Amino acid sequence: MLRFNTVTDEKECRGLWEAFSPKQILWDLWDFRYCFHTKNFSFNFIVGFDGKNKTGLLPLVFDNNEKYYTYFGEEFPEQNKFFLKVKKNLKAFLDNCPKDTEIYYISAEEAEYYDFKPGDKRYFLDLGKYGNTFEGYLKSFTRKHRKNLTYDLRKLKEKNYTVEKNKAEDFDKLIDLNKKRFGPESSYVDSEFAGAIRNLMETADKENILDMLSIKFSGATEAVGLGVFYNNVYYVIGMGRNIEIKNLGKLLIAEQIKSAIGLKCNEVDFLSTEANWKELWNLDLEQMYKFEK
Repeated sequence: MLRFNTVTDEKECRGLWEAFSPKQILWDLWDFRYCFHTKNFSFNFIVGFDGKNKTGLLPLVFDNNEKYYTYFGEEFPEQNKFFLKVKKNLKAFLDNCPKDTEIYYISAEEAEYYDFKPGDKRYFLDLGKYGNTFEGYLKSFTRKHRKNLTYDLRKLKEKNYTVEKNKAEDFDKLIDLNKKRFGPESSYVDSEFAGAIRNLMETADKENILDMLSIKFSGATEAVGLGVFYNNVYYVIGMGRNIEIKNLGKLLIAEQIKSAIGLKCNEVDFLSTEANWKELWNLDLEQMYKFEK
């Protein structure tokens, strides 16, 4: 018979996370989740016991502003998992969740063990399908699409742009360019979100897994892409570009894919945010799920 305890002490919660997390993807790492943990949230980790043995962890936090429980790291990190030694116990853990629990972006692999509701889809590029080469990937496009994209990239190359890496001072430029592109719809209008992404950038830099690209024309930074790579996966975290330069968005995406290939990554994770351009780049889709109580 399983029994459950709730843990609210941050240090103890971290110890539990480190003990149970498989650390397979970026979002399995405490330091990157913690970037999104603000004073608005209180730890409320649920630990399952079989006798005296810890058998699993459901890492919840309580949003003191919105008054609901959700997964540690809130809504930006994706592919959320339930750290259970015995997966058949998942229903018991979820039944033990407090009322007003909302968990989004649940990893596809968890759907094998519970009848979750469909949530958003994750966009990613499986580079292995194309021999881990940009040229191989381009062959997946129609002849016309490939010709047009190649032409657009070549015309920009004629302007003699340069690409610089990990210029921390260009993070502010990413924010400015994103705000100009999306106006009030930009996520970076929220200073708390902007601060969380800055923390993520600084954490990745400290861990030597940051890949922030700055594209410059005549010395001026006109596009910035924030990438992080971990365990052969390249995560496209954020980007901003000068909308006055035609096809600059295409160039930034192409440079990020090329950089991922150079870093020996097998996958580029473009996350779940919907964008028209994602439909045009022959990306793979994976269903994620949600749980609401």
